[in-house]
Amino acid sequence: MNTEMEVLTDTLIHIDEVRENLEEMIHDLRLRGIKHDRSKLQEPEFSIFVSTKPKFKKVNYGTKEYEEVATEAREAVLHHYEHNRHHTKHHVEGIYDMNLFDMLEMLADWRAASRRSPDLSFKDSLPRAFKKYGFDETLQRIFMNTLEYLGWT
Repeated sequence: MNTEMEVLTDTLIHIDEVRENLEEMIHDLRLRGIKHDRSKLQEPEFSIFVSTKPKFKKVNYGTKEYEEVATEAREAVLHHYEHNRHHTKHHVEGIYDMNLFDMLEMLADWRAASRRSPDLSFKDSLPRAFKKYGFDETLQRIFMNTLEYLGWT
């Protein structure tokens, strides 16, 4: 086989293998979308979130008032973290035990959750989340680069 044909064959095989690997990742993300936050439809989460919804609607993420409502919903919140690995508090070492797919789902969750805030934009909520979870500057920059790439900020 000549070198040109060998390079062409190797490159086409490589492209196909990368495509297959990305398809595996896409499959995982699709399943996460289907299964996301299903625990909120079960007890104890459902009834507690029903009773605290009116209060959550009036407060912005990261405020003292938000934390007070979250404390009121503590049983549901703890149950939620226990059953949903896209939350840092699901893991013993927080973000350091998460994988990239957990982090991508977390970012998608943050964006969706920010739409419920009465007057705090997604972009403005990010510094509060970074501080709350203790994300270092490197991770914050990677998150911001990703969110900007997606056009979410």
